[in-house]
Amino acid sequence: MAQFSETRDRRPTERIPLTTIIPRAWIGFSQAPWRFVGLTALMLITVTGLSLISRDLQQGEEWWQSAISDVLFVATIPTMLLPLVALLHLADQLLPSIQSTPQDEPAQERQRLRWIFRQTAALVMLEGVILIGGLNMIRIIGALIARQSGVISTVMLLVGGLGLILWTLSQTLALPLLVHHGHRPLAAMEHSRRLVQSNRLKVLALLGLLIGVNLIGLMGAFIGLLLSIPFSALLLMASCRTQKPWVKDSRRNMLPT
Repeated sequence: MAQFSETRDRRPTERIPLTTIIPRAWIGFSQAPWRFVGLTALMLITVTGLSLISRDLQQGEEWWQSAISDVLFVATIPTMLLPLVALLHLADQLLPSIQSTPQDEPAQERQRLRWIFRQTAALVMLEGVILIGGLNMIRIIGALIARQSGVISTVMLLVGGLGLILWTLSQTLALPLLVHHGHRPLAAMEHSRRLVQSNRLKVLALLGLLIGVNLIGLMGAFIGLLLSIPFSALLLMASCRTQKPWVKDSRRNMLPT
């Protein structure tokens, strides 16, 4: 019990090494640039192709065309998740770390990837249910209160919307933490919430950095995204390598090696 309490007390001290994630990301990208570009190209081509086919079928007049369009639209989610998780896993493997970990056998690596895919699908479904349920609850409560007072209804909508936005921000690192630590969905969500809560300004700076990198990538159209998306994945995975302040070993580990 004492050991469990000590572990809980230490958890909030995790700090995101924001000053070192860019050099770490560059070192990781330089180790296998074509693998990163290939996975990103696969994700973009698959999602873009399915979206275009779905949009063309949606314009048809037959009912079966509309049904196939909806199926293809839903299929874009798993087809995007598979290369995305593979990209995050590759970034996690190639980022520099002070501690050398033994390499898994190919069979073990494939088994681990399948496990991560299943946990990622569960995480996305769980967070999607929470997000959609929250939006519907806010809408229903707002509509009920609007019959009595429009002002109170507006306030409730603003408060509910703000709470949902804060919850969404708290889950920014859930997927990278799941890939890096091997968490299950609920553990990844809780870890992300605690980490964001203790690094609010750093997480906002990280989001600003990610948005800026991908805006620069959009300026180069498809070719720019082939570079900005892998670099964003590396930045996210580098943010999962948290440090504990006032520990000499941790401060030494913050430097890329």
